[in-house]
Amino acid sequence: MTVALPACSEDDPDGVDVEQLEDRDPMDMEPLAITGVRQPGSPDEPITVTVLGRRIHRVGERPEDGVRTLDMDGGWIVPGFVDSHVHMQFSTPAEVLAGGVTTVRDLGGPPTAAQSLIGTTPLKVLIAGRILTPIGGYPSRSWGDDGTAREVASVEDAIRAVQEQTGAGATIIKVALEDSEGRPLFDLETLQAIVATAREGGLRTTAHCGSAAALERAIEGGVRELCHLPLHDVTPAEMQAAAAAAMVLVPTLEIRGDDPSALEALAAFREAGGEVLYGSDLGNGGTAPGIEVTEVRAMLAAGMTPAEVLRSATSDAAAYLSLDTGAIRQGLLADLVVLGGDPFEDPSRYDDVRLVVASGEVVG
Repeated sequence: MTVALPACSEDDPDGVDVEQLEDRDPMDMEPLAITGVRQPGSPDEPITVTVLGRRIHRVGERPEDGVRTLDMDGGWIVPGFVDSHVHMQFSTPAEVLAGGVTTVRDLGGPPTAAQSLIGTTPLKVLIAGRILTPIGGYPSRSWGDDGTAREVASVEDAIRAVQEQTGAGATIIKVALEDSEGRPLFDLETLQAIVATAREGGLRTTAHCGSAAALERAIEGGVRELCHLPLHDVTPAEMQAAAAAAMVLVPTLEIRGDDPSALEALAAFREAGGEVLYGSDLGNGGTAPGIEVTEVRAMLAAGMTPAEVLRSATSDAAAYLSLDTGAIRQGLLADLVVLGGDPFEDPSRYDDVRLVVASGEVVG
């Protein structure tokens, strides 16, 4: 049988109204087949993706007999995006989901702000907890004075701070190494204590680095992820060193505006073998919830292919974060986004979201 959808509005004749499906409980175990969609990079034949419960049940040419169907003819299907750098205090799960992002990693917010979202929304939320910083360090005297910053006074306090975040459900520990305007940096011993304590708890450490000197401190301290390109004086040589240290990079290019040096640095990092993950830094610099086309365009301008950009936000992110999602494959969580056109041909199609499914639930 076919799901009868209400007629599209005159204001949006090309849109798809899925309100009748939004109350569907994914655990009712009634399969739903999304038909008539194509995948970027494989445009010749449309496919059908059948969802059962919270998972992808089947991927094929046609739906099975008797299965309820949702015809998205002309749509292009991609896995739900994973945004590896957000601040959820500046948005809502509904806004993020509506834009095609089904998993976020919150890299710093007030105590319990992002934690309180876990399990209360179809949006999958991973958290870092509070941002660890020296006394008087970034962002404790600016936007993070709401409790987002956790000031650290000593090596012993650093160990306690990591344990606090771990106990609150953190999946990564974030440190601030921002030395602009005379701000203090962690000394090497304290930073190494943070990294070692996180590692003992099975967690990585990610760093906000403000300069080449801060990046060098991060590498020496054992940090193996950058949640931005260094913000002030990044060069290709420094990013080659980061790649040589096996760092993973979430570049967040959009917040830098028109910055050719950032594109050159990202290109150098990739040429040196560095791994890149998509992240928007939602809440900073005018970034908006959902898939950020400006970020996608910047990654493309730095030399990434459309397929590499998509993988950085889906399968690569899922592998790095140990998520059971990130691809359109039988058995994985059904995190799916249908777009109105091929984003490999036109990145602006990432703004043309027609359908969002998160863990089997139709959410928009």
